[in-house]
Amino acid sequence: MPNHQELHRKILCVGNVSVDIKAYSPESDENEAYRDGSIELVPGGVARGMAINLKHLGMDTAVLSVVGNDIFGEFLRRGLEAEQVGTELLRVSNERKTALFSVMASARKSASCIYCTNVLREITCDDQVLNYINREHITTFVMDSNPREETLAAFYELKKKNPDIFVFQNATAPDIAAKTLQWAPLMDLFGCNEFEAAAILGGEVAPDLKTADAFQQLGFKNFIITFGERGVMVRIGQETWNEPPYVSPQIVDTIGAGDALASGFLMGFLSGKPVKRCIHYGLACAKETLLTRQTVSGLLSPGFLENYPEST
Repeated sequence: MPNHQELHRKILCVGNVSVDIKAYSPESDENEAYRDGSIELVPGGVARGMAINLKHLGMDTAVLSVVGNDIFGEFLRRGLEAEQVGTELLRVSNERKTALFSVMASARKSASCIYCTNVLREITCDDQVLNYINREHITTFVMDSNPREETLAAFYELKKKNPDIFVFQNATAPDIAAKTLQWAPLMDLFGCNEFEAAAILGGEVAPDLKTADAFQQLGFKNFIITFGERGVMVRIGQETWNEPPYVSPQIVDTIGAGDALASGFLMGFLSGKPVKRCIHYGLACAKETLLTRQTVSGLLSPGFLENYPEST
């Protein structure tokens, strides 16, 4: 694996910055009618989560996204600025509202989600973005699959012209997981979960060589696939690793754990660490994120990860 220790530390995270409205009731009702419970507003989004995680882990990060001219957009901007994530490219739309995810869960029932991310259609790779990339010496793109294909294509054109740019692509969700397939050979690292992997391959997946080989035949060189309780599978070049998850004493919330795992792995990978160590960082970040209602754990730092015990 190339030594990236002195490179790729200025990171632009492109994609979703949103607010999650999380409603949970310990009561179960077949009619899904009125129930007592809790409601929380939690900042979310793949681009936001990875930008803050990577900032906590010692990287210099900024976001490219769009929010509405509303209280949710201002809430997200203040939070990013408090974390010292660059917001020069966090734009404001006067036509669309900030991206919102409404997550509803009841005891003994799977959670359901309704979302509206129309504002993310306004993410562009225009002259201001190109000037920012040049001025700030951005060397890494962390991208989710929410932007329009035209916007994604513009970033991959930059990758073609500048092969030294490192691109991490996040599948993001099963319904848009295959959106970036046409650029698979240009990606330096791809991340998805088992449901997104199944959507890409069009069938069942497992943490085995058959699945890994099928992904590589699509053009992916290096990738991470998470399998929940079955752990994580990593393929880098022709080598494959399978590791069990780090067991959490309790699971408070699963949202954000996948992005945390990708962030921990990416931090190690860009620093030239052995793949086994990168996986350890990722599993540690995921475990800590499962222990909080927030989508990012406030405990993460380089020192915290270095001293984190390997566990099963």
